[in-house]
This record gives sequence, C-alpha cells and structure tokens, in this order.
Amino acid sequence: MLDPKVLHSVMNQSANLGNNAQNELQKPFIKGMQNMEMSGSQAARNIMNTVNQSCMQMIQDMNNVFNGLQDNVDAHQKMQQSEKPKDFDSAMNDLREKLSTGFPEEMKNMFDKMPKI
Repeated sequence: MLDPKVLHSVMNQSANLGNNAQNELQKPFIKGMQNMEMSGSQAARNIMNTVNQSCMQMIQDMNNVFNGLQDNVDAHQKMQQSEKPKDFDSAMNDLREKLSTGFPEEMKNMFDKMPKI
C-alpha cells in the first residue's frame, strides 16, 4: 500500500520545486527590467534548465513511490505463494497429506451427466 507520509512528502517537495523554479525564473526578469536589458538566449537557457531540473526531480520522486509500491506487491505475492490450505481457518476437516491437483472426480462425474449444448 502507498505510504501516506511518503506521498505527502513527495507532494510537498514537488510544490517546493515549483515555487523554487518560479522564484528562479523571476530573478532574471526582474534584473532585466531594472536595466531594461535582458538577454533572450540566456533567459531561455535558464528557463529550460530550471524546468528540466524540476521535471527530473519529480520523475525521481514518482519512481521512488512506484518502487515502494512494487516492493509491497512483491512481498505480498511472495507471502501468498508460501501459503497452504492449512493456513486458512476452514470448517472442513482436510485429511489430505498433500495438495490436490486436477479437477475433482465428483465434479467431473456430475458434469458428464449434464446434457451437452
């Protein structure tokens, strides 16, 4: 299952990254407005670098959440594979020494008696 604390942390970090990116993007604009000079190529380069860093961080956080979820699924499946019928509380008395395989003979006989469509 997803850990709410990790999910909350990822969301907070993503919001902080967005705020930091916004602050970084404002700096060259404000500086350029003060002098009425602004290099278009340098501003574009700064924007692309900041956006790229933000996206990479968010993807890394999402991968961490996915990996945690996959670890939980793997552990659950491993637990299920090791379970045996005796692990379940059932009303029936199961006296078999080993797990049965194949289709139950009683059921096969019942289906053989049914008319074929």
